[in-house]
Amino acid sequence: MALPPGNIRYLVRISIPRSGGWRQWEAGSGAFEQRLAGKPAVIAARVDSQTRRGPDYVRVTVAIDVAAPDVAEALTTAWRAFREAAGDDAAGWDMAAATADVRPDS
Repeated sequence: MALPPGNIRYLVRISIPRSGGWRQWEAGSGAFEQRLAGKPAVIAARVDSQTRRGPDYVRVTVAIDVAAPDVAEALTTAWRAFREAAGDDAAGWDMAAATADVRPDS
C-alpha cells in the first residue's frame, strides 16, 4: 500500500481486559475483528492474542497497522478504531487497564 506523503506505517498493539468470560468473548470476537478493519488510516487490524485467566477474565491484544505522521497520531488512530469497534459494548472492556505498544512497522 502506498502511504500518503509524510506518513509512516506503524504497528500498534493494544492489550485490554474483557469482562464476561471466554465464551461470551468467543461469541462476538469475529464481529469485533471485522469492525476493526475499514477505518480511515487503518491498513490492517486483527485480534493478535487472547489470554484467559479464570472464568470471567480474558485479556485481548489487537494489532492495528496504521499510516500516521508520528507516534502520537498512530496511537490516537488505533485507539479510535478500537473504541469504534467496541461500539455499544464499551462497558465490557476495562479501558483503564489498557496498555499499548507503538512501533514503526518495517
